[in-house]
Amino acid sequence: MSGVSAQVVRVGIAGRRGCGRATVTRVLRGAGVAVVGSAEPADLDVYVVAETLKPEDRRALAHSPRPVVVALNKADLAGFGGQGPVATAAAHCRRLSDFTGVPVYPLAGLAAVAALDDTVVDDEVLDALRALTTDPADLGSTDRFIDKAHQLPHPIRLRLLAQLDLFGIAHGVLALRAGADRAGLLAALRRASAVDGLLAGIDAAAAPVRYRWLIDAHAVALPASDDAVAARMAAAIEVVRAAGMAVDDDVTAAAHLRRAIVWQRYSRGPVSRLHRCCGADIARGSLRLWERAGGVAESLP
Repeated sequence: MSGVSAQVVRVGIAGRRGCGRATVTRVLRGAGVAVVGSAEPADLDVYVVAETLKPEDRRALAHSPRPVVVALNKADLAGFGGQGPVATAAAHCRRLSDFTGVPVYPLAGLAAVAALDDTVVDDEVLDALRALTTDPADLGSTDRFIDKAHQLPHPIRLRLLAQLDLFGIAHGVLALRAGADRAGLLAALRRASAVDGLLAGIDAAAAPVRYRWLIDAHAVALPASDDAVAARMAAAIEVVRAAGMAVDDDVTAAAHLRRAIVWQRYSRGPVSRLHRCCGADIARGSLRLWERAGGVAESLP
């Protein structure tokens, strides 16, 4: 069991050129995701797109040999108005997900890099953003930000654009005006980037991978120890929750028995082999917990 629990889900990065694969790689590595190179084996893929899915993107997703999550990069360019560009991109992602059956998440890549890479928001960038809180610059376009006269030297404005873009600059200035320190600034950029939604999506897509590792570890016989049963139950719960189902996590004896009955019945229904195994493992683990709480084992109805 220790070998299985120590395994790390390896993530590959795919997508067309120019969509920001290098940026997304940097973001995910900064967040602690085990991103592998194109020649290395991966357990799931993050497929990077910009603006929308093109026909070649849809073909690649349809024929993916692994679980796949789509990152709609450059979400900060999705158009202003309403609740902002990332909210607009998120709504677009939901439509794309409904159309393809693949989870799609927005990402403002440069803002996410700035939030997760300690080398981006250094003293020079922080001082420049602070200067903009008292002497605002024209953020209406990149040309106006660069060309209009301002106290910030031209090279520093170019650096701000290259590392934060107008979206990150605007959110950084707003955070500092509200009294944020450096940590608060990074937190604001992280929220604005929507990276946590993508990370949660990757974790959900990885749940079946982790569960199958446990299944393979117990291929010869069902797990017997309490720890092994609990591990498989926990991994199975991750899978079904990632699929949008609720699992009662009450710890009373009655709840354990009720959960066992519900998921044993689920496992016997018209579900996939994966979910059939998950239902059985949740039922088995719940029964083990019920027995430890003083219940007497008996056949489920």
